[in-house]
Amino acid sequence: MTLTLPAPAKINLYLSVTRIRDDGMHDLDTAFAFSQACDTLHFQAAETISVTCSRPHLGGEANLVHRVLSALRDRHNIRQGLSVHIEKSIPEQAGLGGGSSDAATALLAANKLWQTGLTREELIAFATPFGADIPCFLYGQASIASGVGDRLHPYPDPLPDTTMLLAWPGSGLSTTRVFEHFDRTHPALTTHQGVDTMRAGIHQMGHNDLEEAACSMNKSMACLLEELRNCSDIAWMSGSGSACIALFQRAEQACETAQVLQARQLAGWTHTGSICSTHPVQL
Repeated sequence: MTLTLPAPAKINLYLSVTRIRDDGMHDLDTAFAFSQACDTLHFQAAETISVTCSRPHLGGEANLVHRVLSALRDRHNIRQGLSVHIEKSIPEQAGLGGGSSDAATALLAANKLWQTGLTREELIAFATPFGADIPCFLYGQASIASGVGDRLHPYPDPLPDTTMLLAWPGSGLSTTRVFEHFDRTHPALTTHQGVDTMRAGIHQMGHNDLEEAACSMNKSMACLLEELRNCSDIAWMSGSGSACIALFQRAEQACETAQVLQARQLAGWTHTGSICSTHPVQL
């Protein structure tokens, strides 16, 4: 038994931090859609769980895929194992949710192969403690999200019918460090004496509260984003960075821009394609 499935990159259409909670987590007001850029996961029946990766340092028991599959197997007393090989395409620490997407695709595959019969809602509830980005992939369609990203509803508006360029500067950003930087520069959001300080979310496409913090931490990303804004209709950062999104009316212009960014060494990875409203895996 073998199975091969894609794990797409996500993009944040906008992202607002609305509250810093007492536990240090952040409540968000954000929207998710999918890219045609994907990792590829290969599954084979096995007696135990094993995870290998085309980037060897990402394989093994520390990989999020291994962790979620092991937990699912233990919770449901499953006897079978699963051998997983991940072909990585999505860059690391990019704000595109690559590791979370891999984990979501692995859960969808295991749910089918192990015949656990869990609904998407049950998978989301199970997966949320492992990572705030996993639920959006399991939800399976463009969505708006609140809480830590686990309260999801369908995205109500049409997605842009333009060509999207994703560009990554070649260096990543730690999500934890970006949020810590944001916290230091937004003290009014921190709760005082148990009283919550809430902030209204901004739903404008391209808005990202974390962009200023990320740009100050990664000058290469700041230069990339500036160049994208000079040559596209609109450009912004996805998630906590460091990948950036730009929209173009003409596909040729997006491809030409990608080539220029790579030639000038402003981008270490690019992808051009459409913004997708649905996840490619519908099991």
